Amino acid sequence: MNYYPIEQSHVKHGFTTHAIPMERMAGIKDFQGPPQIGDLLLAEVMSLGHHKRLEVRAGVMWHIFPGDLIAGAFGNRYATDQFEGYVPTELVNECDLLSVGGVCGQVASRHPAMNPPTRLRIHGAICDGDGEALNLRSFSLPSNPSGGRIILVVGSSMNAGKTTTVGTLARALKKGGFRVAAAKITGTAAGKDARFFTSCGARPVLDFTFAGYPSTYMLSLEELLTVHRTLIGNLRETNPDYILVEIADGIFQRETKMLLECAEFRQDVEHAFFAANDSLSAACGAHHLKEYGIPLRAIAGAFTQSALAMREAEVTTGVRCLNLEQMLAGGVLETMGIARPETPGALLPMVPDSLLQNGNGHSNGSSSNGNGSSNGSANGNGHTEPAVIEEEGDVRLSDAEPAMA
Repeated sequence: MNYYPIEQSHVKHGFTTHAIPMERMAGIKDFQGPPQIGDLLLAEVMSLGHHKRLEVRAGVMWHIFPGDLIAGAFGNRYATDQFEGYVPTELVNECDLLSVGGVCGQVASRHPAMNPPTRLRIHGAICDGDGEALNLRSFSLPSNPSGGRIILVVGSSMNAGKTTTVGTLARALKKGGFRVAAAKITGTAAGKDARFFTSCGARPVLDFTFAGYPSTYMLSLEELLTVHRTLIGNLRETNPDYILVEIADGIFQRETKMLLECAEFRQDVEHAFFAANDSLSAACGAHHLKEYGIPLRAIAGAFTQSALAMREAEVTTGVRCLNLEQMLAGGVLETMGIARPETPGALLPMVPDSLLQNGNGHSNGSSSNGNGSSNGSANGNGHTEPAVIEEEGDVRLSDAEPAMA
């Protein structure tokens, strides 16, 4: 075994490594076989392509340059506006940077508007001090029974407005006096969506990286359900009134379709909102959700910037359409058929005490800076990292994802 220690100060650690204590990433060794989903790797930037920055563990963007060493994880990627990429099926010396959060693999296809991917030279598998290769799944939160009052948000495609819809739902419910948590069940590792949900009042917020996966593309149904159970179970421990659940991409995407077709997943959904790009996709989405028996309450998303498009969709589907202002003005509570609680709930902590130590030797918790805001997380070993970055400003339709992801 060729084992070499890592000088951490020389490495830029991608967001996808955030659940692993820094001191556990002690060295590198040669891969003993084809990499697996979640395997950590140390790689050198050979040439810059689409991704010229890396979202690091703190959730901030760092520029990367040829010659830089980065720590990431192997995973698949499904992004119709960007890259289709996969974990290599054989030992390789080079790979591509598939996402801003440090997910690595081999690009199979790309959108014509995308530059070629940033190219990486693989130095080895990241391992602990005993030479054991590290995989994200070894650091996932414990799985708990799923359930709870779940609000599902799905959409027609990337950039349809799902994330903005989740954030606006969080603001509307918080304004109504409810406590709200949020989970992103599928997608590719990046911190910006979770930070947005948090800034909108959803607390705590978890995504699939807390279940041990850098991305969810090409997972089996049982793996997807395990992610769902793990995230929902841990969020339920904080006793929120509602849990907002986002599934990435569109309803025809592989994992989204698998979950929507699964009775176990559907049975927990009490309310659903669909984010659409236009009135045609709104009608298609409403039709399919009704066929699945999912309780669709309203249609939102990018197309609601047009009053005419909203009227088209309402006439065609018979489902109420809500723009951002209508959602915040009481439309969410009306479509859900709920009233404000008599005693408004207190805001949930950024991360609950029960999640501060997950039993794997690291912490996912947050600490207060004394003025009521959270500015960091401790990993249980004396190392403190920023957990979230509050995003200021009004909720608006998100910029196109290809600029960052």
